[in-house]
Amino acid sequence: MSWANNLPEELTCRPTGLVILTGLDVTYNAVHKSIWDSFYNNRRLDRVPLQFQVVPGDHEYPKCRTNKRQSYEWYIPKGILKSGWMKKHLTQVPAVAVMFFDLDWDDAMWKEKQMECSTRVEIVRNSLQGRGTKVSVVLIQKNAPLPPGEDVVAAERAASLCSACELSAKHLYVLPQTDHLIGYTIRLENAFYELSQAYYHGEARKVKSHKDFLNKTTHQLLFVRHQFKIAFFNELKQDTHTAIKHYKQAYGHILELRMNDTNMLEVKTIAGFVNYKICRLSFQHNAPLDGIAQFRKHIDFFKGRIGVADLAFEHSAWMSKQFQVFGDLFDEAIKLGLTAIQTQHPGFYYQHSADYAIARKQLCRGSCKPLPVGASQAIVENIGSLDFYGQRPWRQGHQSIDPPDLQKERDGIAALQALELLEEHSWLIIPLLNSAVAQFKKYKSLRMKRFLMVQMGQEYFHARDYQRSIMLLSKVTWDYRVERWWPLLTSILMTSLKCAYLTGKVQDYVINCVELIGPYTTCSAEEKTRIQMNLLRVMSNDAPEAEPGLDAVCVEKARHLWTPGSEPCVFNVEMQNIVPCVECKARFTSAAVAADEEVTVEVYIRVRCPFPVRFSKVSLSLNNPMYNQYLEVIDGHGAASEGEGHEGNLYLVPGMPRRYTFSFLPVQEDVGNQLEITGVCVVLGSETARCGVMTWVGAGGDAVVPVQTCLSLLPKRQPSNHIDWNQIQLDAVTKLERDTAGLCHQTETRYRCRTETRYNWIMSPTGLCHQTETRYTWILSPNTTGLCHQTETRYSWIMSPNTTGFCHQTETRYRWMLPLMSIVLHRLKPDTPGFCHQTETRYNWIMSPIKGNDQSDCCPQYCYVVTPP
Repeated sequence: MSWANNLPEELTCRPTGLVILTGLDVTYNAVHKSIWDSFYNNRRLDRVPLQFQVVPGDHEYPKCRTNKRQSYEWYIPKGILKSGWMKKHLTQVPAVAVMFFDLDWDDAMWKEKQMECSTRVEIVRNSLQGRGTKVSVVLIQKNAPLPPGEDVVAAERAASLCSACELSAKHLYVLPQTDHLIGYTIRLENAFYELSQAYYHGEARKVKSHKDFLNKTTHQLLFVRHQFKIAFFNELKQDTHTAIKHYKQAYGHILELRMNDTNMLEVKTIAGFVNYKICRLSFQHNAPLDGIAQFRKHIDFFKGRIGVADLAFEHSAWMSKQFQVFGDLFDEAIKLGLTAIQTQHPGFYYQHSADYAIARKQLCRGSCKPLPVGASQAIVENIGSLDFYGQRPWRQGHQSIDPPDLQKERDGIAALQALELLEEHSWLIIPLLNSAVAQFKKYKSLRMKRFLMVQMGQEYFHARDYQRSIMLLSKVTWDYRVERWWPLLTSILMTSLKCAYLTGKVQDYVINCVELIGPYTTCSAEEKTRIQMNLLRVMSNDAPEAEPGLDAVCVEKARHLWTPGSEPCVFNVEMQNIVPCVECKARFTSAAVAADEEVTVEVYIRVRCPFPVRFSKVSLSLNNPMYNQYLEVIDGHGAASEGEGHEGNLYLVPGMPRRYTFSFLPVQEDVGNQLEITGVCVVLGSETARCGVMTWVGAGGDAVVPVQTCLSLLPKRQPSNHIDWNQIQLDAVTKLERDTAGLCHQTETRYRCRTETRYNWIMSPTGLCHQTETRYTWILSPNTTGLCHQTETRYSWIMSPNTTGFCHQTETRYRWMLPLMSIVLHRLKPDTPGFCHQTETRYNWIMSPIKGNDQSDCCPQYCYVVTPP
């Protein structure tokens, strides 16, 4: 279909006059090569708008019709505009033909060279016979010319040469070989530009003179054609204001044409050409509102003129192209300084273009069929080389309402439908959406940008570029989660799930499954069940079933990607970036904990999917990693109770929250600091096969923050062990506090060797008493030596307001008691068996108080505060 809706290059380029240079040997003559380079290379914007071509002297130009039409009385046009007319006048028929010739005024062989020059000029004239092309001669001379009037010989020979070549004196030029060649070249260009303007002005007048011979009954097409030609010649003349006037007249004649299914495509094609020219020149003349108004009128008139119903996709393709072209013109004008606003910018036109391209794809799928076996497409083989724009290849030049051959018409429509099936529609849509996204991003229309990115992701899916599809869709899903667009989010996740399946991406597949089986997606119960079963298959190291609606060839390729590998597959799932079926809340049971008390942490987990889920591990992490070893539970494959969970019990029933409790003793270094929950981890699967590590940052939370609603009239009565999920408050921080006045703190730790450690801090307003007692006792069996070892250590600090200082007393005692028979050896050394050894050591420090004005509540008369070790 691109043959009918694409704008030809000769229409979209800037028309410039064509000047042919002949007589230059740019291959073997260095002087000629430098002359050509001065014309062709480094053409700045300040130089005249001309295009130059070098051709040999005997070059054949397009033939001109010799028998000029004197009357249109019996003439019936075969079409509106010939497909080669613009290209012919842009690149083949010159406005000026310039012949270069090496000849000095004092050349010894003047006569012979003058005759040779006149012969070459005659050859050029004959090849352009019947055309108004201006012919000029440039003499390449070795010496610079003398000032006018001083060289009599030059004047005489110039007149003689003009007479021999039948040239006007204004068409003879001299180009000396000097170092300032570019200056002479620019002067020649200006002269050629004036000649080209005269030529195109004359051509426009010729076409305009035909108007008197036309009538609107049989020559409606010629009114459009002639106005278009006049406008195009004026563009070549660089008179754009006159050009746009005639383009508008041509468009007005198009709207007056009789339209039917036979000529509808041709009319729309030429209307698109003329509309493009009007809009482009309007922007060029800094009249954007005129261009926008023209485009709206154009669309409003033609959007309902579809034509042949079996070829309705052609109309959608044409409409898409109209919006795309106008978007390009609008964007180009903005780059040149035009100011756009958020409600009127090129992005809207690119979006409409993409919408029509999508409609074209849908129409193609609904109406187009491949050709039957043995059928030939010969009827549309020359579809790219038609005589007139927009006509059917099997009935060129036919302007009757009825088709000439109904069978040919049916065969032609079938062939066009078969050609349309070969189009890669998604790769036509994606660039349009990409252009629209760039524009909406530029003008900060973020919702429109996200919407178009979703469409792009879906088109990449249809184009079987699944990696890009997942990448694009993942960029917008977060916004739809936050704004609670559940139907849109569900549609996006279903597409992502299909892409993940077709690419064999385990992590992406699991993430989409975990979210789709949650309570917020709009999938049906049967669909959620199917997805959860596939999730269980994947985590069991099996291949999932294919997603519905996928191409059989793609499914067969995907099955090989899901073959279980020998290496384990462990991946992370960041749960706070999605809306999953698993929710988690963690908290400390107390906002502050004393240094000698246990810290208790509770973790609540809830699943909201169709069927129960068994996890393999639940763990927490704190800001001090040394506690993490006490904060995990591993599944023991046992059934779970309704209420509080226990170690080895990670089987969760949907809708029933489960609580897991952890406790530990803080270390001395954390006293006075805060403990914080930095993350929660729930493991699904096996670490030896496929393992999904679901992580929450901090203490977790609800998948979606619930919307505030009115209070229920009568609260329901719940069982005693029921956990109200909505009443669970996150508390990720607790503080380990030091002991305060009046606190009695005792910690007792027991081990298998019967070790007892006690710490007692007793504080009162009268002073501080700190006593530590440690006892170690080993009791051996009666058949051994009967060693009984007891050690007692005491530390006492006694401070009171009435004392004059600080008293520190340490008492250490060691006792060894052996059987009675060994006591007789009373003079043995301490390490001799049977020795009863008692040692008592005391240390006393008396310190005077530190003087100062500051008073303390626990030690009113001293500034020295003692803290327990």
